[in-house]
Amino acid sequence: MLSRHYESNLQRLKHLSEGLLRSAGRTGIRGNLLEIHHPSAPLFDPAFLHTSDENYGLSISLMQSKKALAGQKICCETGNLPFQDRSFCMVVLHHVVSDGLEQELAEACRVTAHRGVLIVLGLNRYGWRYRSQDRARRLPGFAPLPVKSRLEQLGMKMQGFAGAGLFGKTRPEFMCAGLSGLGAPLSDVVILQASHVDSPGVTPLRFRKSRAAVVQSAAMRSEPFQT
Repeated sequence: MLSRHYESNLQRLKHLSEGLLRSAGRTGIRGNLLEIHHPSAPLFDPAFLHTSDENYGLSISLMQSKKALAGQKICCETGNLPFQDRSFCMVVLHHVVSDGLEQELAEACRVTAHRGVLIVLGLNRYGWRYRSQDRARRLPGFAPLPVKSRLEQLGMKMQGFAGAGLFGKTRPEFMCAGLSGLGAPLSDVVILQASHVDSPGVTPLRFRKSRAAVVQSAAMRSEPFQT
């Protein structure tokens, strides 16, 4: 029974995570892609991030663990990546980052290309889904403001922040009625986009179309994060 409940929650989390990436236009990307995910995080389909007609790009998925996935050709420490500086056009940290002090964040910034995009996706530590998850399979709680400060120290600039889900629901109705901004600090899943400070022409985080399960907030400033 507990296992079935866990699998159900994992599917809902995957639905929200993929919905945020789709709405932000961060799927079907050309070029070299790198995804690093937590061992307990829901897995994306290998073709989810890449464009279907990609001919020359390389898509790598690494687990934040020394244990390799079945069929995984590259196994390395995710906090010490064996890649050259600025070699990936998009890097996704999938339920890996908590307060930004993780070595994976510094490495992700290092390998993100000059015109590339860094995506940090995770459970909002102030949200219901984070607080109610199974302790034995606990995902880190994402704190946007500390992560933003750390990104600035690493020479990155944050381009947007958004959330999806509220109180464990996948499609909260009141987010369709003009009150979506009120739900952003309490949303279950959050997404943050960043790029290098000296990177020109990177498209900021903008949603193609408003969706019931997605809330978008204004660009972050340095005020305290309110719940």
